[in-house]
Amino acid sequence: MSEPKTSPQAAGAEPPKPMPFAIMRNAHEALRASIRLQEQKLAAGDGSGFRDEWQNFRRALAVHMAMEDDSMFDLLDGVSAGAITSANLPAEHVEDSRLAAAVDVALGATGSSTLRAAWSAWKDDHLHHLVHEEEVMMPLTMKTGATPEARARVVHDRLLGPSEGLPNFDWYIGWVVRMLSEFGSAGQPANVATRVHERYQSFFRSSRKLCALPAWLSTGSSGGPEERMRVEPEPYGC
Repeated sequence: MSEPKTSPQAAGAEPPKPMPFAIMRNAHEALRASIRLQEQKLAAGDGSGFRDEWQNFRRALAVHMAMEDDSMFDLLDGVSAGAITSANLPAEHVEDSRLAAAVDVALGATGSSTLRAAWSAWKDDHLHHLVHEEEVMMPLTMKTGATPEARARVVHDRLLGPSEGLPNFDWYIGWVVRMLSEFGSAGQPANVATRVHERYQSFFRSSRKLCALPAWLSTGSSGGPEERMRVEPEPYGC
């Protein structure tokens, strides 16, 4: 599968704006890439290949949804008078889990039509959910801090720090990097789409120090407006 192509930045164009929450947004692109692989496996009649891809996807999605359920939803509800709850995003997670469980059951059924029907119902719902989250959540992330550096602190303190104790968290970060490295995203080539997660691995996991934030920000991803992260680092007095 060829990587998506992006146009070079026009001369004199305004540089990409920083977006620390790309560490969550770009994970959606990894999830979409896996869904495309699942569809290819089903179309080819590769039951074993589909099972492996589905199970890895479920493992990754469990971490991603836990980060949202345990941290991000509350954070964004707090800056928006409950917009996340009003949009029924937590309830959509419950429905997604119900439909995904039906796929798990269908994996043990005889005949591919049952699996295909269950998976198709789940896929349509899940892809709609990803778009809905992006439409509701990404504008709200800008309200979590007045500057890119302030938002990076929020990401570290309110999202990544608490999430590091989740089962499979390190595996999940690596899975996202691998998927983005191979497939990129709809708006970014692979070498750009992976930057935010790779910098998390390099700086946060190695040092656990907030002073690593400027380096993480300075080499973040740049692409679509909701994913851009590049910014000149500022000292934190570390």
